[in-house]
Amino acid sequence: MLDLNKLSKLRFGMSEVPKVGGQPGIYQEKWSQWFLERSFFRDFVYRNPRGPKKGQELANAVVLFDDVVLMVQVKAQCGRHDPMSWATEKLLEAFKQLSRTHENLVDVERITDAFRKLNPYDPSLVPEILKIEDINHRNSNPDEPFRQLYGYAISAKRYALYSRQGNNIQLEKASGHGLGYLFAPKERKKEEEDEETPAWVMEAWEFLLRRALELPAKDPAWLDLPAMMRMVVTTPNVFKQRRPEWLGPFNFFLFPMLSEKFGGYPAGFDKSNFVFITPYESDRKKWSSLKGVNLMNGQSYEISMQPALYQDKVVPESFRILLRTYPEKLEVKSLAPDGTPCIATTHGLLQRARISAGRLVPVGKETDRRWEQGEDPSMIDSDVYIYEKRTRLVVADRSERERWSAIGLRRLIRETKLSQTPISNALKGKPVRPRTLSIIRQTAARLSG
Repeated sequence: MLDLNKLSKLRFGMSEVPKVGGQPGIYQEKWSQWFLERSFFRDFVYRNPRGPKKGQELANAVVLFDDVVLMVQVKAQCGRHDPMSWATEKLLEAFKQLSRTHENLVDVERITDAFRKLNPYDPSLVPEILKIEDINHRNSNPDEPFRQLYGYAISAKRYALYSRQGNNIQLEKASGHGLGYLFAPKERKKEEEDEETPAWVMEAWEFLLRRALELPAKDPAWLDLPAMMRMVVTTPNVFKQRRPEWLGPFNFFLFPMLSEKFGGYPAGFDKSNFVFITPYESDRKKWSSLKGVNLMNGQSYEISMQPALYQDKVVPESFRILLRTYPEKLEVKSLAPDGTPCIATTHGLLQRARISAGRLVPVGKETDRRWEQGEDPSMIDSDVYIYEKRTRLVVADRSERERWSAIGLRRLIRETKLSQTPISNALKGKPVRPRTLSIIRQTAARLSG
């Protein structure tokens, strides 16, 4: 009986590095297979898988990784041939071989049957390791023939499947990742309640897809509404002493999405000292002028979809802004094909990112996993996620310190009613308490206005 160490080596151990020499082309083929095993683990790499006919193989190597199938065909130059002529000839050979492989893949049911024999799990729990989704069939009916589908993917979890005839596209399936945590900007009809993806998310994807394919696109009616989350007070500990009088237990409220980049906060505020919520409102027409409260100081503010002259209003992100930035989400867990960090326009086969752990900090959940967390109000308070002792001191930006120095130390002392030491430290760029910095910012904004 194998012990755990031997079993681990058997399952995850790597093959030996191939020896140089042998029949021309065989070494290059084996080296490529070894490289794939080093990159994806041996369990996910199949060397020279057989085709449906005797003596035929699908490719030199097939990689099954997550929901990706990677097929590799290797050609090696041997002899004194003209490089360009040789490359052209071998590329055509590889293309023909992979074309035959594509024809074999049309019979996907036979392939899934073959993989079913390799299933290491209990079939009652995991019946398929390579599953054919119903959406691949006409009318999503597995009893009907297969159909042609196209895909548009931003990342592993942000994608849409569609069919197309000319300029007419039909969205078949869309991911709600990065959108589903928002309160729907249009009311859901009763007949849509059983749908997996809300109608407004489908409309959003059709808008994005048409823009990406450079097809005529019609703006959804809700595109310029403020993007907000709906939450509910579930426990007495929510907000503790900061809860406004109009917000009772088990009541809904709205949490608008604000952005420092687009000037969403009133003058003198940022996300460290401004947490804005509004009473629940189901009438979407009223969203653009709702009144709410900053939980940090109890002051009331009004929503405006246009920046105000005196920066005394709250300007949430609209769905238009959100969808404009939606395709630009950086893939932080991987590297670009050239090994550099991913940017908004990165595309191609990504590489693994190496992470060196520094100081370890216990956390609860990722603060950006809003699709799973839904209406949990603890999401607007980042303190619930990090369990460590923090200094809670902050430093003012240089541009802020320059503006405050122009006002003068003595005047700031008089207007803020703070002592000289914290104001002097803030002007010198030394760490101060967040509350102190907030008072100075608000006072300076009032004096400058």
